Amino acid sequence: MNQVSSGDDDEAAGGAADRPGPDAEESDRISTDELFALLSNGRRRRALRILAENDGALKLRELATTIAAEENGLDPVEVDYTQRKRLYTSLYQSHLPRMERNGVVAHDRNSGLVTLDSEADRFDAYLEVVGEDEFTWSEFYAGLAGLFAVVTLAYATETPPFLTVGPTALMATLTVVLLVSALAHVRYTRGRRV
Repeated sequence: MNQVSSGDDDEAAGGAADRPGPDAEESDRISTDELFALLSNGRRRRALRILAENDGALKLRELATTIAAEENGLDPVEVDYTQRKRLYTSLYQSHLPRMERNGVVAHDRNSGLVTLDSEADRFDAYLEVVGEDEFTWSEFYAGLAGLFAVVTLAYATETPPFLTVGPTALMATLTVVLLVSALAHVRYTRGRRV
């Protein structure tokens, strides 16, 4: 029973830090300040990530068990009643109601099902984790620069098939590759803008 304090119990009692301030937007969309306030808590970040990893829906008990396992460095089957209950209570009384008020999750108290709601996709850019098999945009552009360097060197040394390619065609091709990459990155970034 190795318990590690996460420091995320600060809002479990439902203090004033849990309520949006008077300057919070009154629109249907969550304000940027509230978005960052929601993300400032590790349990809420874990809840959003775990829900996303489970097709956007999970029973509250399973969610609490999974978060408790992560916080205590255990496998979910090793989580004891006290650890699970502490997380369950914290989620039920504090974190889920706040996320629900902001349209991030929906919690059906009868079935215990917690699902991602309409505003949850605004958190993707902040919760996105690049997996071991994936690469970041900076790595992509470093690779693109390496490719351009190899192509330039091959062209300068007249390596086949670059003997038959004119400089205008080569530059046009490299420019199109760079332009398509940049447009894809702009579209990706705009889709995740807060």
